Amino acid sequence: MCPGDLIERWLLRTIKYDFRNGNIDLLQTVALLHKVDVPTINVCTGAYREAIDKVKLRRFGPEDFLFMYKVFTKRTEPRDLFKQYSSDGKNMTISDLLYFLKNDQHESNADEHTALTIINNHEPMMRTRRKRRLMTSSGFLRYLTSMDCSIFNQDHTKVYQCMDLPMVNYFIASSQDTCFTSNQLIEQSDINGYISALKKGCRCLELDCWDGPENEPRLYRGFASTSNILVKEVIEVINMHAFETSEYPLILSLEMNCNPVQQRVIANYLVNILEDKLISMSHVGDDPTRLASPEELKYKILIRCKYVRKFSCMFPAIWELVDGDTRDDSEDFDPEAESEVKSVVPAGIRTFRMKKKRMFRLAMEFSNIIVFSKSVDFKDFKHSLSHQLFYESNSFSEHEAMKLVKQSASEFVAHNSKFLSRTYCASARRNLSNYKPHEFWNVGCQMVALNYEVPGLGLDLNRGKFQDNGGCGYVLKPKFMNHNTTFDSLSLKSVEPIIVVIQVISGQHLPVCRTPSKITVDVCVRVEIYGVAKDTAAQQTKVLTCAGCYPLWNDSLLFCIQIPELALVRFTVKDVNPLSENDLLGQYTLPFTSMKKERQKKLVSANVITRDKIRCQNSYTCMQLRVQNYK
Repeated sequence: MCPGDLIERWLLRTIKYDFRNGNIDLLQTVALLHKVDVPTINVCTGAYREAIDKVKLRRFGPEDFLFMYKVFTKRTEPRDLFKQYSSDGKNMTISDLLYFLKNDQHESNADEHTALTIINNHEPMMRTRRKRRLMTSSGFLRYLTSMDCSIFNQDHTKVYQCMDLPMVNYFIASSQDTCFTSNQLIEQSDINGYISALKKGCRCLELDCWDGPENEPRLYRGFASTSNILVKEVIEVINMHAFETSEYPLILSLEMNCNPVQQRVIANYLVNILEDKLISMSHVGDDPTRLASPEELKYKILIRCKYVRKFSCMFPAIWELVDGDTRDDSEDFDPEAESEVKSVVPAGIRTFRMKKKRMFRLAMEFSNIIVFSKSVDFKDFKHSLSHQLFYESNSFSEHEAMKLVKQSASEFVAHNSKFLSRTYCASARRNLSNYKPHEFWNVGCQMVALNYEVPGLGLDLNRGKFQDNGGCGYVLKPKFMNHNTTFDSLSLKSVEPIIVVIQVISGQHLPVCRTPSKITVDVCVRVEIYGVAKDTAAQQTKVLTCAGCYPLWNDSLLFCIQIPELALVRFTVKDVNPLSENDLLGQYTLPFTSMKKERQKKLVSANVITRDKIRCQNSYTCMQLRVQNYK
């Protein structure tokens, strides 16, 4: 459905209540225009007389109001562009449209069939056979604001990348504190958090497991004033929704804080509920030497956890489970607590030690279901290179990861070319915001975990990153970040930069700030680049004061990008009016490699994702792009 139809449906739905008693008078009409964010200055004079004189006795019905709305919100720049390419100023023929596609849009492969398809897709249906080969100005506007002209490359809306490489070669959409849907310290834990994350393409969920009454383990944030939910219910929900959005493997990252008895309960739930979806030792080949690929693990669920048995090659081509990571830790060792727990542990629970009443080992049942993603402690890069096994992964807090980024970025990249890494937010900021994920993508961290319910810059970048490759939750890392790489994002060698020119033309249906006297917005567009340090930059257009919701900028912004494979482009529309409660009107983020790019100018549009869910699909900005030196 095109934006024009969406706008009409939204408008008629919005004004339905105001016409419940029949037609309305002029004053009521002006108030209703104010309600739907249409500037009403000089509404009774000048260019608007045509709309007002159309209705006798100044009484307005819904269809009359719709006509007025279209007159008041009419944009001049698309109409001028239409007249420029139209032979008679009223309609575009197939030849006219084809000339526009080749001359203005630089669609070198376009032909008459392409032009006719566009006309049929964007013109109203009830037309004569002769007129079906003509495009009106309304159809042309629908085309300009459709996905055909989206700044996002439509070839990237489906899975197009190679999915046969080991999982270390992909960025993986990851969630943290998934059971929370708002304030993480005092609000309710909600099972809908898992459903929401899965529907958004998340492929790594966190489960923070704690002891519960009657041997029913619970999920909640430890040491926070939150409610809890049953682990069993969460696993059942995951089983139902795991592959609704993506068919590629789902990782469950377990933070295990349960006693051995309740660990055994969780292991049984995983095996009995997930059944064939769960990866177990039976899926491991005779001689595994690398992680499986997303393609090999389609519709499979992996368990990630600490302190389990490890693989050991005892004989050629024969793999068996043996004890792993025997430690000689003696500090805070509590033999009395260990003896007490051992007395009630059922047969089959592996050896463990107690530290401050905390369990040291996992129940044996987990050893068979933690296959490709065992989590181990990180000591240093040299130790990992010598001792870490291909199926072992590391977790880093944001502060630990950032310290490694600053001190040894190239070693971090090399480490992540061999092993899976997961980063997570520091506890001090969990109720405030997400970190900036691109800083860890720049060193190849695969699972950069964010809270999917906390809006802001971090989540915007994450959504932009993972809308690539069909939104499947797996995005292939650049080649230079794999296979014993020496890439250093902080000290780049001399490379020829890509020159990007973005001309921001206009906006439509932007949400505005309302005051008792008028609708007002002082609006500008800010374009931000997030990537390696040398590429990170921001510029903005001029500020249009009292622009209403249909601003016209015609400003050009220039950027130089050295590593386009890691760059994200974020468009933000801001209101700098001091009366505005929220200066961010909307944003849109996408990978630079997913932008439509031409060596000449190309007219595109970008939907502005606003905080107002009613209008989020109707707001957009129109711009032209020109990219030089891009291969």
